[in-house]
Amino acid sequence: MRELLEVMVLCVVLVLLFVVSGHAQRLGPYPIGCVTDLTGRMSEMGTANKQGMDIAIEAINAAGGVNGRPFKAIVYDSESEPSKSVLHTKRLIEVDKAIILTSYNLSGATMASIPTAEAGKTVLFSASASERIWIPTKKWIFNVVPRQWEASIPILIGILQRKGVKKIAYIHIDTVYGQTGRETFDRAVKEMKFTPANIEKYAPGSTDVGPQITHIKAAGADGILITGNLADTVMVIKNARDMGFTGPIVSDYAIVGPEFIELGGKYVEGVITTSLKALVAQELPDNDPQKKIAMELYNAYTKLYGKFSLYAGHMWDEMYLLAEALKKVDPKLDPAKDTDLIKIRSDIRDNLEKIKGFVGQNGIFNYSADNHNGLAPKCYVPVMVENGKWKLYRGK
Repeated sequence: MRELLEVMVLCVVLVLLFVVSGHAQRLGPYPIGCVTDLTGRMSEMGTANKQGMDIAIEAINAAGGVNGRPFKAIVYDSESEPSKSVLHTKRLIEVDKAIILTSYNLSGATMASIPTAEAGKTVLFSASASERIWIPTKKWIFNVVPRQWEASIPILIGILQRKGVKKIAYIHIDTVYGQTGRETFDRAVKEMKFTPANIEKYAPGSTDVGPQITHIKAAGADGILITGNLADTVMVIKNARDMGFTGPIVSDYAIVGPEFIELGGKYVEGVITTSLKALVAQELPDNDPQKKIAMELYNAYTKLYGKFSLYAGHMWDEMYLLAEALKKVDPKLDPAKDTDLIKIRSDIRDNLEKIKGFVGQNGIFNYSADNHNGLAPKCYVPVMVENGKWKLYRGK
C-alpha cells in the first residue's frame, strides 16, 4: 500500500511538472519592432544593425528569454526613406503590437518617427547620432549612440591640433546628422578657442565636392574634419587627395565599418575617427570594464559576417537594455492582451530611466528622467586605418 501511494505521489508531481513546463513553453514572445535600412543609401548601417540585433536576440533566447518569454523581432526595411519609417512605426504600434520600437539608424528617420511613437506611447530606441533626437528630453524617446560632442568632434579636433594643424577646415553632409555635426563643430570652435579655416557642406547623394575642396585649399587649410556617412566620406577624401591636399584628414564616427576601407583603399590609409570599443576589442587592456562584452560581440559578429561593423553594437545595446528593463516588468503581463501591452510599454519606459551602471558596447549607461542617452564623455576611443585595418590610435 505504501509503495502504491509513493508511486501515485510521484505521478502527481510529474504531471504538475509537465503542466508547469508546458505552460512556460507556451508563453508567447515579446514582439520587438525594428525599423532599419536594409536597402537604400544607408543599407550598410541598417544591415549591420539587424545583424547585431540577431546576435543579441539569439543569445537572450538561448538563455531562456526574459520572464519566460523569447524575443521575436518584427523587421521592416525603411529603404533609407524617413517617410517609410513613419509608416512602419505606425504599423508596429497599431497592427503588430510591438512592445518597443528599435534601430532607426538614420537621424532623419528617427526625427520623422518621433511624433508617431510619442502618440502611440511606445518607446522608440534610436541607433542614430543626432542629439536632436533626445535633447530636449522626450518622454518615449531613448538613444544608445553617444552624441558628437561627447564621443567625436572635440576629440578629433584635439588630435589634429596635437598633430600641428593650425588651420582646420570642416565639411559636412547636409542632413540632420551633418547639421548636428556643424552645430557641434561651432560649439567646439568657441570652447576650444580657435578659428576654422573654412566650413563647407554638400548634399546627400553628391558624387563630387571639387568646388568645396577648392575653397578649403584656397583658405590655406592644413587639416580637414569631415562629418559624413560612409560612402560620401570616402568620396570627399578621394576628391581632396586627387586635388593635391596632403594634410591629415579625420572623420566623424559614422564611417566605422569594413565598407569604408573596401571603398577607400589607399585613400583612407591614416584616416582617424572614433569608435565603440568592440572594433578594437583585442587591443583593450584586460582591466577595461567593457572588454568582456566587446570581445563577445566582436567574436560572434566576425564569425558570422567577417569584418566587424560598429553598427552591430548599437542594436546589441538596445536588446540588452530592453532585457534589463523587462526584468522588472510583471511576468504575468501578456503582450498579446491590449490592456497588458499598454502596461508593458509604460513599464519599459519607466524602467529604462532607472538603469544605472549598465556596461554596454557604446559605453556605460546611466539613464535618468532628464537624460535619455546616458553616456559619458570619451566613451569612444580614437581609431585609425593602418595597413588596411582598423587599429586603436595611440598617437598624440
